[in-house]
Amino acid sequence: MKLMMIGYLISLLFGLLAVVRVWRASVLDGVLTLLVPFYFLVALIKYWSDPDHSIRIHALGMLAGSTMAIYGASHIAKDVIGTREDRQALVQSLHKEGVKLTPQQEQGLLSDDPNVVLATMQSLDAEGSDDGSESPATVQRDAEFENPAPVPVQERPAETISYAEAARRAVFNRGRYTREAIGVTIDVPAKFRLINAADARRMDRSRGRPEDNRVLGWIIHEKLALTDPDAWHVNMRWLSDGWIAAAPLDAVALLDDAQRNKTPNPRVVVSNGDLLGYAAAPQFDGQVLDWTEERLLVNSDDRVVDCHALHLGRRGALEFSIVGMPSASAALCQSTVRLLAARTSFMPGKEYAEAPPEGLRAPYTVAALTTHAP
Repeated sequence: MKLMMIGYLISLLFGLLAVVRVWRASVLDGVLTLLVPFYFLVALIKYWSDPDHSIRIHALGMLAGSTMAIYGASHIAKDVIGTREDRQALVQSLHKEGVKLTPQQEQGLLSDDPNVVLATMQSLDAEGSDDGSESPATVQRDAEFENPAPVPVQERPAETISYAEAARRAVFNRGRYTREAIGVTIDVPAKFRLINAADARRMDRSRGRPEDNRVLGWIIHEKLALTDPDAWHVNMRWLSDGWIAAAPLDAVALLDDAQRNKTPNPRVVVSNGDLLGYAAAPQFDGQVLDWTEERLLVNSDDRVVDCHALHLGRRGALEFSIVGMPSASAALCQSTVRLLAARTSFMPGKEYAEAPPEGLRAPYTVAALTTHAP
């Protein structure tokens, strides 16, 4: 990307300097050089031998800049679509996962034309389900490969591997992360990396944890090693239950309800411990709901905090949660999930509204989310 931009700027700079030089010789030639594509070739020939108005050096500069831009763009395309072998592996993995590709889609993915490949990937991503399931095409398009040697995933969906191997296979994403099926975009902060749903689920399976169909991925700070099982991370999940109604948030009443509720599978992720109280009481600003719970781990004297921030949309809520973090790190825990929720935006028509869309009302309220009500 940088090489392409540098080349483009060099070409633009020399082009403008050429226009100025020709303009001094003839206003008409200057205007035509500025507005008519390739007219600079006429000016190049016309003023070739004129030492005051020749644009030979400028033409060479434009050629060099254009070459750099084209070279940079070609490498971006290769990085985005991968090699033909990568795309053949992608097609095989889609077949193994039960994704039905039409002959046109398969030919598009294996095409030598980058534009055709990108268009096919985008069409596959647009067909993704609204429950937040990850499309392999999206992974190939969005990923910034940082691992020394990324390994194509070809195991069966139920395969369980070691945690170290699962971490080695994970692919990191940086920058803006978009899920078009949901209509949401997250600007991942500069110091954080994101792994997608498939990698996150594989990490959970490697530790014997149950499958979480709501997970969209994990977000982890770049200074923390994914290979460390004790390193904290942010769970990013999509609650696709529909529009969630606002409700009064009385911290005392909510805490009482939450301590009485013993739901085995709460809607937001929680650590394995008894709820002691709120380190930060639930609050809702009209779009973002956040709160922090203090818990006592089972069979332990250790106190931890679970931090939650949910950005509500028209058809559900995007959850950011850190669970089981030491109580001393509560401020870091709270600020991280709040930052991610604040950097989340829904596309036009997908934003949270005051009134529910027809037939899309969730069976719980904002208050019920904080109390883990069934």
